[in-house]
Amino acid sequence: MIQVLDIKGQDRAVQAPRLRSWGSKYAIWVTLAVLIVAAEIVSKGVFLQGQNVLNILAQNSVAGTLAVGQTLVVLTAGIDLSLGSITALASMVVLLMQAQGSMVSRLAGIGVALACGLVNGLLVTKGRVPPFVATLGMMQVALGLAYVVSNGYPIYEDQHASLLFGLDKVGPVPLIIALWVLVAIIAWVVARRTSYGAYIYATGGNERAARVSGIRTDRAKLFVYVFAGLCAGVAAIIWINRLGYSAPNIGDSLTLGSIAPVFVGGTSPFGGVGGVANTLGGVLIMGILINVMVLVGINVNIQQAVEGVIILAVVYMFIRQQRAR
Repeated sequence: MIQVLDIKGQDRAVQAPRLRSWGSKYAIWVTLAVLIVAAEIVSKGVFLQGQNVLNILAQNSVAGTLAVGQTLVVLTAGIDLSLGSITALASMVVLLMQAQGSMVSRLAGIGVALACGLVNGLLVTKGRVPPFVATLGMMQVALGLAYVVSNGYPIYEDQHASLLFGLDKVGPVPLIIALWVLVAIIAWVVARRTSYGAYIYATGGNERAARVSGIRTDRAKLFVYVFAGLCAGVAAIIWINRLGYSAPNIGDSLTLGSIAPVFVGGTSPFGGVGGVANTLGGVLIMGILINVMVLVGINVNIQQAVEGVIILAVVYMFIRQQRAR
């Protein structure tokens, strides 16, 4: 009898970690499903209407694209505070060159964003500047340049000029959503199906051990900052295609928008844990929360406070988990 009880106890001991692992792996998607059901009930059937769903995806396409790049950076235990300002600068460059009739304005904007990402990566890897400090400095540089090139004023363009390749849709899907999905797929493939992805996770998990094992951690970190810059360039194009204008201060909200979904999606601020797919879930959760608050008429300032509370709660949870480990 005692032996049977021991076996049962052992079974429970084995099953408990499995349940915790399952819960950790799928919690984001369970949360998203519950939130969708709740949103449909609260909105009285409006939420799941096709146009509203497309609106949510379109409204979060810029922040979602930036969050994809931010995810790879955070996986290396870094942070990029400059993505919003780089997006603002790149969008201003695109609009200014486009106003002068340039055919390569969008490529120029992406090139500027890539250059900013490269500088961030070099500061972190070669200059040994902490990511927080390096990207904070780049945030101010990009913001200042955006004000300089625009003289501090918004720049507008007509709707036809804002189209990319003369298109605004890919089949029934708006082009801005298609671009976001494309960037996410590329990042997922890199993170999960290439050696660079393994290097990124190893660098964030334990950089010293990764370096001793022969992994070029500096190369992995340089790559993620450059890729984040690319995401900022694509986000600038999405912003222009969606709204038809840009302003130097658009990066103020985009920086938080690029970070919040990463943590909400389960990517650890300490690196090595998380992924692009979960970040997309985090983007949708944040987007749905904002959409529901708009539908029920909650003040925009309260919406921002809710975002802040969510970020603090998630980061606190990660800190508790880190201490437990």
